[in-house]
Amino acid sequence: MKPTLRSASLLSAAFALSLAATTPAWAIYKIVGPDGSITFSDVPPTDAQGQKVQSLSATGAPAPSSIDRLPAGLREAARKYPVTLYTAPQCSACDAARDYLKQRGIPFSEKTITTNADIQAYKALSGGSDKLPLVIIGSTKLTEGFSSSNWDIALDAAGYPKKNELPRDFVRPQPTPLVPPAAPQQAASKPASTPASPPVLPPPNPNAPKGFQF
Repeated sequence: MKPTLRSASLLSAAFALSLAATTPAWAIYKIVGPDGSITFSDVPPTDAQGQKVQSLSATGAPAPSSIDRLPAGLREAARKYPVTLYTAPQCSACDAARDYLKQRGIPFSEKTITTNADIQAYKALSGGSDKLPLVIIGSTKLTEGFSSSNWDIALDAAGYPKKNELPRDFVRPQPTPLVPPAAPQQAASKPASTPASPPVLPPPNPNAPKGFQF
């Protein structure tokens, strides 16, 4: 159901206040405990003693060189309030959301949720929600799934043009996993030496003198 004129105005004002009051950045932290256990959080640990903490970029935007070539209004919105779409395979609502952003001409980054690590990180990012798709516009998270009317209001409040102004040769970044795969361990520069095999002795010679073996 589409919002009424009054509710749309209230939503627009709420989104505008949200965009103005927050910093356009989100991060997810991968925390590896001393015992090797892995957890994800949207806030850095206060005491990281014995822990390995990796900051994962949760939002992003196309490369600066691509943004510089955008029309002025679109360029300003993309810099201040980058758009990140979170999707999963075989998700019709995710496909509809992606098509919607493309048709409106929104430059966006896409994060895919496929592995168990992605799911854990996504729940930390979304506040425990398992609903997809999710879109983040600056620091405004729309966690109720895809709604073209609500997403229009949020994008309008962020200053994105209502019509597609993307150059025809604009190249969108490829989707990337929310949690980058771990880099394979480098092989040792020198192969480990193989212990020498013990010498194979011939069977005892019954005719050998006592104390000798041939």
